[in-house]
Amino acid sequence: RTRVFEVDPGNGVTPLILLHGGGLDSALVSYGSALVSLGRRRRVIAPDLPGYGDSEFPSDSPFSVPWYGEWVAELIRGHGFDRVDLGGLSLGGWITLAVAIDHPGVVRRILAINPGGITDRFRFMRTVEWLVRHPALQRRMYRLSVSLGRGLIRLQLRAGLGMTNAAALTDGLIDAVVVSGKRPRAGEAFAATQRWAFADPANLSLMAKLPQIEAETLMLAGRDDKLVPVADSIRASQAVPHGQLRVLAPCGHWLVRDRPVEFADAVNEFLDAAK
Repeated sequence: RTRVFEVDPGNGVTPLILLHGGGLDSALVSYGSALVSLGRRRRVIAPDLPGYGDSEFPSDSPFSVPWYGEWVAELIRGHGFDRVDLGGLSLGGWITLAVAIDHPGVVRRILAINPGGITDRFRFMRTVEWLVRHPALQRRMYRLSVSLGRGLIRLQLRAGLGMTNAAALTDGLIDAVVVSGKRPRAGEAFAATQRWAFADPANLSLMAKLPQIEAETLMLAGRDDKLVPVADSIRASQAVPHGQLRVLAPCGHWLVRDRPVEFADAVNEFLDAAK
């Protein structure tokens, strides 16, 4: 079972599939009202990835980035699309890059939003690596993080994800984060992805493969992102043969939620420029 959110203006424009981030994320948590604003111009499809949101948790799956990439390629084919525009935030951006490398025929243009897979070293890397080897403790931390009250959750989003736009930290967003964090297997899929990533240093970075990407690519970066430094997004955009870069400021890791209007404008401008 896969939960898919869709907005379709019925205008025949190339569809856009958007992939959310990891952790406690889901399609609605990552994108919220951006699905509606982008859906005025083109068909927008945003699935809850396996193990997230209201999609099933396939216990026998590896939850690796290549596995998710195959899943996305099948999703595209399952909808009967020849080619789509594909975008993703954080983990979703990492998967987007993997799809463009391994399945170039299914994408026209891609958007990588503060993507994973382009940073060899990141903030608190050793702490994260230790935590993924202690899944029971990690699960308790996830549950604790959403049980501390709205004020502390807002503080976490500011400190952890670098959100700079106080107006974006609405009660609706906080409610969505709490609901996501209280799901029975919250965080487990992402922990499995992290274990895969740390199992082999080669899994952590796609940088060496970025020159293989044929699609026109837009790297969207938050200037103040502490998880995926803007310098890494700059290098990645230069490594892709047809790469562009757009830096939003002030803006942290959760770019879509932090700067929703600027995000939608950047996406529409990039996709509308396609020949």
